[in-house]
Amino acid sequence: MCSEASKVLLAETWSEDVDPTGWWMSEKLDGVRAYWNGKNFYSRQGNLFHVPDFFKAALPKVALDGEIWCGRGLFQKCVSIVKKQANKVVPDDYKLLTYLIFDAPAQGGKYEDRVKWLQANIPQDDDKCFATVVGIKKCEGLAQLKQYLADVNKAGGEGIMLRKPGSLYEHKRSTTLLKVKTFYDEEAYVIGHKPSKSLIGMTGALECELPNGKRFDVGSGLTMDQRRKPPKIGSVITFKFQELSNNGHPRFPTFLRVRTDLTWNDVLEAAKTKKPVSTIQKIVPSAKLSKQHSILFSVVPSRDATTNKKIVTSDDEDDDAPSTTSSPSKTTDTRKICQYGAKCYRTNADHLKNFQHPSSTPTKTTQPESTTKPVCTFGAKCFRTSSVHLATYSHPPKSETKDTTGEDEALDTRELMENEEPASPTTTDNLLAKDKNKGLTFDDDDEESNQDQEMVTRPRKDWINLENKVNEQTKRLAHLEEIFKKTKRSNSTNDDNQDNVKRPKTD
Repeated sequence: MCSEASKVLLAETWSEDVDPTGWWMSEKLDGVRAYWNGKNFYSRQGNLFHVPDFFKAALPKVALDGEIWCGRGLFQKCVSIVKKQANKVVPDDYKLLTYLIFDAPAQGGKYEDRVKWLQANIPQDDDKCFATVVGIKKCEGLAQLKQYLADVNKAGGEGIMLRKPGSLYEHKRSTTLLKVKTFYDEEAYVIGHKPSKSLIGMTGALECELPNGKRFDVGSGLTMDQRRKPPKIGSVITFKFQELSNNGHPRFPTFLRVRTDLTWNDVLEAAKTKKPVSTIQKIVPSAKLSKQHSILFSVVPSRDATTNKKIVTSDDEDDDAPSTTSSPSKTTDTRKICQYGAKCYRTNADHLKNFQHPSSTPTKTTQPESTTKPVCTFGAKCFRTSSVHLATYSHPPKSETKDTTGEDEALDTRELMENEEPASPTTTDNLLAKDKNKGLTFDDDDEESNQDQEMVTRPRKDWINLENKVNEQTKRLAHLEEIFKKTKRSNSTNDDNQDNVKRPKTD
């Protein structure tokens, strides 16, 4: 048991009287909430998850809050993997799961500072790391929030989470964290009452039936009076729910009201002309964990089935990235064209259903890379080859940013190290990056402070380039200093001449 796990931050429900402008948005995940105490994973009830050692080997030895996740719409599959007893755990199942981290409770400080710490301390490019920091984006207004909510729902996600800027991590349910979800309301037929397990003599839930014959229980939303005297058997009620489970039952049903103005025959007749959401058969994703979808503002990489190394495919790219347009296909196939065309190696049913693979893929017209992704600090000189890094940052050639005035380009010493703090701690809004110069020692550093610092190794080519830049800057400074001295001597001579002319003649 872990007592800290039962004190995680919980969200309130968002309502439109709260202006979302300026709040941080992220996707609401449909995974299993997992608290990492530095050694093991625990559920919200404090129960231990029996996770293979390789899944947690790269995580820091500090408390983290997140969810174990395997893809949109795969909640039940994820639960079946994570909640197995120790003697029934299948380690290979965890190779295609990801621990999506959205907070660091032990770090303290403002929310933006905690996100910055996560980005700097979670080795997301490491193939041995099965964790990713959840991306965030600052909300520009209600219209943008609703658009992202619609996009997430269309993609099979749960909703949007809103985080108040500058908020602290509270170990309780808080209004600084709000969940934004789409609910559906429908009618159901009461066929029975289930007694409450804690309230003697009262109703715990209503047994209900949908127009398609599916039966389920509605326990939430009933007042104490309604539990003492529940809606009669044979009455029609209105309830709301979030989505359907894989077997077609409403998830999180909540009682709203009794419909005295409708009979069950009226509901059945209306369902013939306009099918309720609950009667539409849900498309169940493939249970085979052959890939992972991405989520808003994040790049969640897949893994190669043979080498288990991280790879970034079209399905893993940030869902917030601008869409690309392809030239019209000659066939009537309305599926999107896979960017890998006939060379695509993926065989899972979900991918083949959503993408076509023609023998010659039409040329795609995309926006310039530098306008769709934050620019890497090192630009074209960056030596990193990780697919996650390349999918997150653009690397435009130096000619794109070089001054075209014809003058010699002045060396900016700020290019020699990363920005200390990007404008926004998000993946799409200048993703917070780890300072690559952290730990480097320089000649003018204090000797006592250098004793505790560790030297960081870099490729020889980078050191040569750095040395050349420093030498060039030194020569330019010496040249400017010489010019300054000459100018100063010239000005001093002129001043002396003027003093001689103006000085009055004395006996």
